[in-house]
Amino acid sequence: MARSKTEAAKSKVESAVALGGLGAGLGGPIGGALGAGIGLIIGDGETVFPLDMVAIPAYQAYMIQGSPSLQIYIRAGETLMPTGGNVRDVQEVLGSDIFDLEPAVKKTTYQVQKKKLTAYQRKYKKAFKTVAPKHKKKDGTWKKGGFKAAVKEAHRKCK
Repeated sequence: MARSKTEAAKSKVESAVALGGLGAGLGGPIGGALGAGIGLIIGDGETVFPLDMVAIPAYQAYMIQGSPSLQIYIRAGETLMPTGGNVRDVQEVLGSDIFDLEPAVKKTTYQVQKKKLTAYQRKYKKAFKTVAPKHKKKDGTWKKGGFKAAVKEAHRKCK
Protein backbone atom coordinates (compact mmCIF):
# COMPACT_ATOMS: atom_id res chain seq x y z
CA MET A 1 0.00 0.00 0.00
CA ALA A 2 1.44 3.36 -1.02
CA ARG A 3 1.78 6.24 1.40
CA SER A 4 -0.80 8.99 1.40
CA LYS A 5 0.08 12.55 0.45
CA THR A 6 -0.10 13.66 4.08
CA GLU A 7 2.36 10.95 5.15
CA ALA A 8 4.76 11.97 2.36
CA ALA A 9 4.46 15.65 3.34
CA LYS A 10 5.01 14.81 7.00
CA SER A 11 8.12 12.85 6.03
CA LYS A 12 9.48 15.82 4.07
CA VAL A 13 8.84 18.20 6.96
CA GLU A 14 10.55 15.84 9.43
CA SER A 15 13.64 15.55 7.23
CA ALA A 16 13.69 19.33 6.67
CA VAL A 17 13.51 19.95 10.43
CA ALA A 18 16.24 17.37 11.13
CA LEU A 19 18.60 18.76 8.50
CA GLY A 20 17.74 22.31 9.53
CA GLY A 21 18.71 21.54 13.10
CA LEU A 22 21.93 19.92 11.98
CA GLY A 23 22.74 22.86 9.69
CA ALA A 24 22.00 25.36 12.47
CA GLY A 25 24.33 23.50 14.80
CA LEU A 26 27.14 23.52 12.27
CA GLY A 27 26.65 26.83 10.47
CA GLY A 28 24.33 29.04 12.51
CA PRO A 29 21.15 30.52 11.02
CA ILE A 30 22.43 30.34 7.44
CA GLY A 31 23.33 26.67 7.88
CA GLY A 32 19.88 26.02 9.35
CA ALA A 33 18.15 27.59 6.37
CA LEU A 34 20.32 25.64 3.92
CA GLY A 35 19.75 22.38 5.82
CA ALA A 36 15.99 22.89 5.85
CA GLY A 37 15.97 23.66 2.12
CA ILE A 38 18.00 20.56 1.33
CA GLY A 39 15.72 18.50 3.58
CA LEU A 40 12.66 19.63 1.62
CA ILE A 41 14.34 18.85 -1.69
CA ILE A 42 15.67 15.38 -0.90
CA GLY A 43 13.24 14.52 1.87
CA ASP A 44 11.06 12.09 -0.02
CA GLY A 45 12.89 11.14 -3.20
CA GLU A 46 15.08 8.21 -4.08
CA THR A 47 18.76 8.98 -4.59
CA VAL A 48 20.81 6.96 -7.05
CA PHE A 49 24.53 7.36 -6.41
CA PRO A 50 26.32 8.34 -9.64
CA LEU A 51 29.75 7.13 -8.46
CA ASP A 52 31.36 5.12 -5.69
CA MET A 53 31.18 6.90 -2.31
CA VAL A 54 32.15 6.39 1.31
CA ALA A 55 29.63 7.47 3.98
CA ILE A 56 30.70 8.42 7.51
CA PRO A 57 28.62 9.66 10.48
CA ALA A 58 27.74 13.37 10.16
CA TYR A 59 29.08 14.26 13.61
CA GLN A 60 32.50 12.96 12.49
CA ALA A 61 32.62 14.90 9.21
CA TYR A 62 35.75 16.72 10.42
CA MET A 63 37.54 13.32 10.45
CA ILE A 64 37.57 12.88 6.67
CA GLN A 65 41.35 12.51 6.82
CA GLY A 66 41.20 10.64 10.16
CA SER A 67 39.47 7.38 10.97
CA PRO A 68 35.77 7.74 11.80
CA SER A 69 33.99 5.15 13.93
CA LEU A 70 31.96 3.84 10.97
CA GLN A 71 32.51 3.87 7.22
CA ILE A 72 30.08 2.53 4.64
CA TYR A 73 31.16 1.88 1.06
CA ILE A 74 28.43 2.75 -1.45
CA ARG A 75 28.77 1.44 -5.00
CA ALA A 76 27.78 3.50 -8.01
CA GLY A 77 24.20 2.77 -9.06
CA GLU A 78 22.93 1.86 -5.59
CA THR A 79 19.71 3.55 -4.49
CA LEU A 80 19.03 5.32 -1.20
CA MET A 81 15.34 5.21 -0.26
CA PRO A 82 14.10 7.51 2.48
CA THR A 83 11.66 5.83 4.84
CA GLY A 84 10.62 8.79 6.96
CA GLY A 85 10.41 6.44 9.91
CA ASN A 86 7.61 4.52 8.23
CA VAL A 87 8.46 0.83 8.56
CA ARG A 88 5.59 -0.21 6.29
CA ASP A 89 7.24 1.53 3.31
CA VAL A 90 10.44 -0.43 3.78
CA GLN A 91 8.55 -3.70 4.13
CA GLU A 92 6.60 -2.95 0.93
CA VAL A 93 9.76 -2.27 -1.02
CA LEU A 94 11.51 -5.36 0.32
CA GLY A 95 8.41 -7.41 -0.50
CA SER A 96 8.31 -6.20 -4.11
CA ASP A 97 10.19 -7.84 -6.97
CA ILE A 98 12.82 -5.07 -7.02
CA PHE A 99 14.95 -7.13 -4.66
CA ASP A 100 14.58 -10.53 -6.33
CA LEU A 101 17.99 -12.18 -6.25
CA GLU A 102 17.20 -14.55 -9.12
CA PRO A 103 17.90 -13.05 -12.55
CA ALA A 104 14.86 -12.56 -14.71
CA VAL A 105 14.58 -15.27 -17.36
CA LYS A 106 13.88 -13.83 -20.74
CA LYS A 107 11.09 -15.82 -22.32
CA THR A 108 11.14 -16.10 -26.07
CA THR A 109 8.39 -17.51 -28.21
CA TYR A 110 10.70 -18.70 -30.97
CA GLN A 111 13.74 -20.98 -31.12
CA VAL A 112 16.97 -19.62 -32.57
CA GLN A 113 18.07 -22.00 -35.30
CA LYS A 114 21.60 -22.41 -36.58
CA LYS A 115 22.07 -21.53 -40.20
CA LYS A 116 22.59 -24.56 -42.35
CA LEU A 117 25.85 -24.74 -44.32
CA THR A 118 25.46 -24.86 -48.07
CA ALA A 119 27.19 -27.50 -50.18
CA TYR A 120 29.70 -24.90 -51.42
CA GLN A 121 30.54 -23.81 -47.85
CA ARG A 122 31.22 -27.42 -46.86
CA LYS A 123 33.49 -27.94 -49.91
CA TYR A 124 35.31 -24.64 -49.26
CA LYS A 125 35.87 -25.49 -45.59
CA LYS A 126 37.40 -28.85 -46.49
CA ALA A 127 39.55 -27.34 -49.26
CA PHE A 128 40.79 -24.53 -47.00
CA LYS A 129 41.88 -27.04 -44.32
CA THR A 130 43.94 -28.94 -46.89
CA VAL A 131 45.52 -25.79 -48.44
CA ALA A 132 46.23 -23.78 -45.26
CA PRO A 133 49.34 -25.71 -44.05
CA LYS A 134 51.22 -24.83 -47.27
CA HIS A 135 50.78 -21.12 -46.52
CA LYS A 136 51.79 -21.25 -42.85
CA LYS A 137 55.21 -21.14 -41.15
CA LYS A 138 56.50 -23.91 -38.87
CA ASP A 139 55.28 -22.02 -35.76
CA GLY A 140 51.71 -21.99 -37.15
CA THR A 141 51.52 -18.29 -38.09
CA TRP A 142 50.63 -17.21 -41.60
CA LYS A 143 53.36 -16.42 -44.13
CA LYS A 144 53.28 -12.95 -45.67
CA GLY A 145 50.18 -12.87 -47.89
CA GLY A 146 49.56 -16.53 -46.97
CA PHE A 147 45.99 -16.23 -45.76
CA LYS A 148 44.89 -14.38 -48.89
CA ALA A 149 46.65 -16.95 -51.10
CA ALA A 150 45.06 -19.84 -49.16
CA VAL A 151 41.59 -18.35 -49.61
CA LYS A 152 42.08 -17.94 -53.36
CA GLU A 153 43.44 -21.46 -53.76
CA ALA A 154 40.59 -22.98 -51.73
CA HIS A 155 38.03 -21.15 -53.88
CA ARG A 156 39.78 -22.40 -57.04
CA LYS A 157 39.59 -25.99 -55.77
CA CYS A 158 35.86 -25.71 -55.09
CA LYS A 159 34.84 -24.64 -58.59
